[in-house]
Amino acid sequence: MKATLVAAFALIAGFNVYNSKKAEPMSELALANVEALARLEQPNVDDCISDPDYDCEALHPTDPSKDKRRQQARW
Repeated sequence: MKATLVAAFALIAGFNVYNSKKAEPMSELALANVEALARLEQPNVDDCISDPDYDCEALHPTDPSKDKRRQQARW
């Protein structure tokens, strides 16, 4: 009786762990929404004001290769 109870408990626990590991891929619509929202996070160097003493930089939050820089301008 004890062995059956332990086996049933182990089976239920294993099933729950298996189900919790399943990852559903993000839908195309949800992914497009995330990307659209992320685009708004980066400041635009077009908002900078001309100033010969400064350089205006807009740093991308995750990809440094997408950083923008405008010379002789400031925020």
